[in-house]
Amino acid sequence: MRNIFGGIMVIVVVACCPGLAVAAPQSFVLPGHGTLLLNVSDGWKSDLKQPPGRLPPTIGFGGQSGGSFIVLVTAVWGSSPGGAAPDDAKIKSTVASAAKSAETQSVEGSLALQEVVGPSGRGYYFRATDQAPKPGEWKYLTQGMIRTGGIALTFTILTNDGQAAMEKAALEMIRLAVQQSGEAV
Repeated sequence: MRNIFGGIMVIVVVACCPGLAVAAPQSFVLPGHGTLLLNVSDGWKSDLKQPPGRLPPTIGFGGQSGGSFIVLVTAVWGSSPGGAAPDDAKIKSTVASAAKSAETQSVEGSLALQEVVGPSGRGYYFRATDQAPKPGEWKYLTQGMIRTGGIALTFTILTNDGQAAMEKAALEMIRLAVQQSGEAV
């Protein structure tokens, strides 16, 4: 009897909270930099934008149904062949600069950096609330950068009221990101 209720609870949580739904690994080719593995929440759609010239791609995520949200993830690597991705100090400095730029339009006024640590890297992010979002815009901005393997990922999460689960799922997807070296086939 107990196992039946446990199974029902999982179904209810998945049905009520799509941002917390089961995540499935998806791989994205990074030209000359292997593959990026992301655990994408069920019910999210992805769209990879690959600029010409083997430049870093941007992967966009959104919901297939329900309230709109956007997650953008861009891989960053050194500009010269064999160049290294930003180190911890550069990542922190870059995110702090972005937070400083967002402060004037935020409700908070001062935006603290939060650390995000994953199995293959660490980084920083901040969260800001827009003072006056226009119709069709997002109220909350979560933005940062994390290093994983030989690359860094910049990320932007745009949400509205009632979408805290989406933001949490996106941060977890980014935290668990893994770069696999070698060119994908």
